[in-house]
Amino acid sequence: MSVDYLSALNTNGSGLNITQIVDSLVQAETAPQKNLIQAKIDTRNTAISALATLSSELSSLKTNIEGFSGTSKFSATSGSTVNTITVSDTSKASEFTSDVQVTALATSQTLEFSGYTSPTQELATGSISVDFGTWSANGASFTRDTSVPAVTAAISDSNKTLAGIASSLNALTGISASVVKKANNSYSLLVRSEPGADNAVRLTITPSASGSAITALDTTSDNASHQTVAAANAALTVDGISITREANNISDLFEGYTLDLTATTSSSFRISGQLDTTTAFTQMQSFISSINTSRNTLNELTKTGSATAEGGPLNNDPTAEAIVKKLRSLTSSALVGFGSTSLYLSNLGVRTNLDGTLSLTKTAFDTAMANDSTTFDAVFNSMATSDSDYLDVSQSSTADIAPGTYAWTFDSSNNAATLGGSTLTSSTDSDGNTVYGPTTGTLLGVSVTPSQTVASANVFIGKSLVDTLTDFVEETIQSAGDLATRQTQINSEIADLDIDTAKLDDRMESIRMRYTTQFSAMEALVTSMKNTGDFLTNMMDAFNKDS
Repeated sequence: MSVDYLSALNTNGSGLNITQIVDSLVQAETAPQKNLIQAKIDTRNTAISALATLSSELSSLKTNIEGFSGTSKFSATSGSTVNTITVSDTSKASEFTSDVQVTALATSQTLEFSGYTSPTQELATGSISVDFGTWSANGASFTRDTSVPAVTAAISDSNKTLAGIASSLNALTGISASVVKKANNSYSLLVRSEPGADNAVRLTITPSASGSAITALDTTSDNASHQTVAAANAALTVDGISITREANNISDLFEGYTLDLTATTSSSFRISGQLDTTTAFTQMQSFISSINTSRNTLNELTKTGSATAEGGPLNNDPTAEAIVKKLRSLTSSALVGFGSTSLYLSNLGVRTNLDGTLSLTKTAFDTAMANDSTTFDAVFNSMATSDSDYLDVSQSSTADIAPGTYAWTFDSSNNAATLGGSTLTSSTDSDGNTVYGPTTGTLLGVSVTPSQTVASANVFIGKSLVDTLTDFVEETIQSAGDLATRQTQINSEIADLDIDTAKLDDRMESIRMRYTTQFSAMEALVTSMKNTGDFLTNMMDAFNKDS
């Protein structure tokens, strides 16, 4: 109970607890407004917390679905446990079977320069020029590859130690070096080329002074005395055909696959790439499960209330509801740029339930894959392809190109190529192929490599459902995204409500002062009337006593 100091000091007053009465009147007049404002603040604080939950769920969705990028419908198998094959380009992989025998592995040329006592032993200053090419079988004659420029390491007082020279050689392209301890006080400098017979190296030393110790690294005349391993190509037979490659990692033999060689074999082994609907279904189910998990969380946050159930904290929130609608739209919209017709997730037997979640049965999936498995690729892998077998199309991983169909034209009279109406510029790749691509514009990042003259064709740029969902979620949860904007808006609303609360507090104080003034006046009147009554009573008592 409030202490009524006014009544306590004035014992001749009404005897009422004026402070308590004033507090009750102020509370009765302002409580509904105060409760309404506080309810709005509580609702918005709950919404901010729910938006954080939504952002966290979307972030988890992004992480989960990013892991599905590159998923292949093919399963690559090898009959060799040491020589393996994997799917490396899902847009080009197809079913195949071949028999392979590995007769030799690609090796790097290795040179040893021995007789040093410490990694810090100093040689001398000068320069080391490295040529690339092929050494004869006896290691005495070198044929330089004029298409590959020589590289040079400058050796000064700051790097003329054995370790310093190794570090300088490591900084060059096409060569590596290291210092190896063979025994106590016995060190060697090892120099290695890239694998492949044509990638061998010749070291030419130009010393700063004659008779310099650095000339011991020159191999122009004594390569054989330093060479411990000769550079060689990998050799294998594929279905009876002899094949050689510079590296043991071979990605241009079976289109869409990479063959990794680690050992020779005495006989052939079988490798294959097969459509694997069982693994593909498992991956699709996992993908759907990731979407459904997030969808269930969003449904719970935005659910509509009823007479028996409370609504979600983001019920009627425009941003949250827009996100829910967009996610549903993305999983049901057309996937374009994967051929002349649009593809849909439903082509794989995926169905959208009433609550927005997705469902899929193995029977429906297997039937769909047997009819056309292209949609599976469109779900998991962005692709750049063409309807011409003679155009190899690629797209930079950082390019952001609108999915769709773009017309390719080529005028052989002046070697002019266009794509989607944009003029392309030609260049030559490391294999000597002519590559066409734009230097500016919306198609920047697309490259087209013809294997023969193609006057006209269609180029398809397709963005996978995985990448589409990932980009949408990324834009939504980023610091300048829709969720952050909505949270800022709600915080602004709370700030306005806090101002309303402060104004209401000021009004309460004004009301309190008004009531206090009024009751004080009443107390003064009651006190005056009591004093008058007491005077009259005393006067009558005195009159009666005298009489």
